[in-house]
Amino acid sequence: MIQVEENEHVQTLVYQLNKEGKSVCGDSFFMKANEEELVCAVADGLGSGSLANESSSAIKDIVETYADEDVESIIERCNQAMRNKRGATASILKINFIKRQLAYCSIGNVRFFLQSPSGDSFHPLPISGYLSGKPQRYKTHTSSYEKGAKFIIHTDGLDVPNIRSYLKQGQSIDEISNSLHMYTTSRKDDLTYILGQLLS
Repeated sequence: MIQVEENEHVQTLVYQLNKEGKSVCGDSFFMKANEEELVCAVADGLGSGSLANESSSAIKDIVETYADEDVESIIERCNQAMRNKRGATASILKINFIKRQLAYCSIGNVRFFLQSPSGDSFHPLPISGYLSGKPQRYKTHTSSYEKGAKFIIHTDGLDVPNIRSYLKQGQSIDEISNSLHMYTTSRKDDLTYILGQLLS
């Protein structure tokens, strides 16, 4: 499944596949762009199947409802929503087009890379663990970005050696997605990624 969203500030592409033999995906995502900002979230429910989907879908719904809040407040709401559920890992990204600033918060194995045309890269390390409803510490990472910068957020179902090298190439996000296709065929796990390029 591929979903594309774009405006004058950003172009994004989402790719998602279920684990082989599963009727639903244990990953969920949310993405919304307007004239001021982009809000992205990727969640990976623990395990696979319907219970994993229940957890990751709850995170998607929370992010959609509270998208105006800061990333740390949103992820804490997601943590509270995991009580009596299986749990999930998650990343939340907000990009302000006016200030050319981004804020990112993550728990667990969802990864984020941002590559600038100048060669600078931004790869905040996530806090280990998962959202479960128990007390959790968070860290918000912030950075400026350059026009033309590309990024990817992905679950661990996508295993690509030196994934940053794909962002460094002078390719469109469609071309990058095509290049990543060879890493999406095993279907040993649910897989979700959001690719984006910042246009302004």
